[in-house]
Amino acid sequence: MSVRHVVFLESNLTGSGYEAIAAARRAGHRITFLTRDLPMYLAPGHERLDLSLVDEVVTCETNDPDAVVAAVRGLGRPADAIVAVGEWHMISGAVASRALGLPGPDPDGVRAARDKSATRLRCAAAGVPVPGFARVERPEEVYGLALAYPCVVKPLDDGGSNGVRLCRDMDEAADHVRLLLKDTHNERGQRKIPAVLVEEYVDGPEVSVEVLVRGEEAAVLAVTAKELGELPYFCETGHQVPAALGSGLDEQCADVAVRSLRAVGFDFGAAHVELRLAAAGPRLIEINCRPAGDRITRLVALSTGVDIPAELVAMYLEGDDPRPLPVPGRHGAAAVAFLPAAQGVVTAVAGAATAARQPGVVDVGLYVEPGTRVPALPNNTARYGHVVAVAPSGREALRRARTAAQAVSVSASV
Repeated sequence: MSVRHVVFLESNLTGSGYEAIAAARRAGHRITFLTRDLPMYLAPGHERLDLSLVDEVVTCETNDPDAVVAAVRGLGRPADAIVAVGEWHMISGAVASRALGLPGPDPDGVRAARDKSATRLRCAAAGVPVPGFARVERPEEVYGLALAYPCVVKPLDDGGSNGVRLCRDMDEAADHVRLLLKDTHNERGQRKIPAVLVEEYVDGPEVSVEVLVRGEEAAVLAVTAKELGELPYFCETGHQVPAALGSGLDEQCADVAVRSLRAVGFDFGAAHVELRLAAAGPRLIEINCRPAGDRITRLVALSTGVDIPAELVAMYLEGDDPRPLPVPGRHGAAAVAFLPAAQGVVTAVAGAATAARQPGVVDVGLYVEPGTRVPALPNNTARYGHVVAVAPSGREALRRARTAAQAVSVSASV
């Protein structure tokens, strides 16, 4: 393939965005990184962008699709693709790509996936199993809902488990709705939908399904088992691939995920579909119309041989001669364990080298250093780092990752 020009529209901070940039660099393409806040990607507290992978950084208001279109038109070389991998800019990327005649998903499908209430309505209408739910705009509406308790209250269009909480009764649910409605903008400065989702709590294991979609084609690459922290929050503490659920559950999860993507109209790119396993079978929790974060794409590559970010970049550049979607192989299992962070200022970090020498460990990543201030946030950003390990089974890989993570010590002062 000849050298192409790929514009990356922002990124997430949990692996797959940076992996996509690295994949484009390995393929020899020119890379422009479009952002409204470059310093955010270079700050401690999360994975950081390697600027050596980028040919050019252009600053513009990436939350505005019109500004993205203008910025791309102003580049010295025409863009062959605009690739958005982070949750927050999937809509901007889809709209800008459509305006410029570049490949990308239908913006309507992306909007439906980003709005959890629209996802529920479309999926329920298509017969996809979803929890009972309601979209509320005022705290008082909670008292008229015919939902059992405990229930889950969450923002309609946030991410990273931010604001997601289990509520035991109507009063607690109404209080949390009130709190969420006060938070009018997300971490990227975008105005949130001024409503909240209240839904039935599905008391069962959580999994995700990793999918590539092109038109009517859908390739299910993996089912991921997800580890969560203590309720009432839903912070993710680790993952393993494959989930290997048995009893036909992996196939059921794959079926629900593909049907949900078709129901919302998502027709191009990577998807990370989250489900919960109820006694009666899988229930859709949410659709993320982008690759999984949290190093899950790395786990999929290690366990199946399929590099999702690299495949995604190739899809954007294949033109009128698409190659077949990838078929996952079997290469053992992989898992990631996260190092949960506590509020305070980091004073010392030790043990990373020891962790890296543990059996099966293939990656140790630290997001903090002495002087890093860690806020008190009950979501997936409250982490010091991660450990990735491989093994013959997912359960053993997760055990290895957790054991190695215990070798890392982080000291902090409040």
